[in-house]
Amino acid sequence: MDDFRKLVDIMARLRGEGGCEWDRVQNHDTLRQYLVEETHEVVDAIRRKDPSLLCEELGDLLLQILFHAQIAKENGEFDISDVIASLSGKMIRRHPHVFGDSRADSPEAVSLQWEHIKRTVENRSHPSLVDGVPREFPSLLRAAKISKKAARAGFDWERTDQVVDKLREELAELEEAMGEGDPSRMEHEMGDVLFALVNLSRFLGLNPEVAMMSANDRFERRFREMEKIASESGSSIEESDMRTLDLLWEMAKKATS
Repeated sequence: MDDFRKLVDIMARLRGEGGCEWDRVQNHDTLRQYLVEETHEVVDAIRRKDPSLLCEELGDLLLQILFHAQIAKENGEFDISDVIASLSGKMIRRHPHVFGDSRADSPEAVSLQWEHIKRTVENRSHPSLVDGVPREFPSLLRAAKISKKAARAGFDWERTDQVVDKLREELAELEEAMGEGDPSRMEHEMGDVLFALVNLSRFLGLNPEVAMMSANDRFERRFREMEKIASESGSSIEESDMRTLDLLWEMAKKATS
């Protein structure tokens, strides 16, 4: 706790008289972008499987939390002790199978119990069962959260093959829209295809946002490898025809993970 208190004091010093001019002019709104950036950097460190980098990035994320808590303290709203106390109470309250007499024998049961406590004990109910998902979430993540809420209410398929059939149906409708050449309808149908893919991810126990991040990284690695192979052969991507590009792509796939 001495180290933590020292960190809290450092944050207060940076915000105080004679502190850092940049830190002193920040507020909750101006810090939003940094909170998002630091969160993504933590995720990237986890993806890289680099413990030292993860340790560093978690520290940067913690700094953002302390920053917001210090601003709230200056505004007379709450401080970091209140944040910790609130979190401790929430963890105990939402884990009655650990700190009480309740039973939850599977991750699914724990998740259902968690949602039940939020709605009843904490009275965090919403007008709609699919409310409560921040619009600021990345689109794939938001789709996953919304579809999961709808599924908990019973609006769901029973088997994975039914989801696959739905995906095929949506793809057929997209092809039909492409045939018509209507941009508005194509956008509509593309959204339905992506939403169906999100539901398929959920049925397979996958996080679509994480899967998309991995796909982006994979494509980038392979494209860079294509550029490298082309350069070593005295050519370039821009100068290559489609047949050569296909060959370069296959070579890149074999050379990268």
